[in-house]
Amino acid sequence: MKYGKEAPQLSPQFLLDCNYMTEGCEGGWPHFHSYFAENGHLVSEDCAPYQHSTSGSKCSQFQHCQGVAKVKKSYDVGGAYGLSSEK
Repeated sequence: MKYGKEAPQLSPQFLLDCNYMTEGCEGGWPHFHSYFAENGHLVSEDCAPYQHSTSGSKCSQFQHCQGVAKVKKSYDVGGAYGLSSEK
């Protein structure tokens, strides 16, 4: 968007399979996805399509995927994890 181009569809499967910071299965801690994208990269849905499961899948199957996006700076709403509220 910054460069006047259409943004690529990003792969949630890549995050589910490759984000070692989530500390768990089935998506883990979602706030760590922004940290992962800030310190690494995200790939396209075309290269790493959503599979409705993480059972039996490994990050290595996406090693050929090129990064298409990166988060410049992430923030926790409320100042830190666990301090956010509806206010």
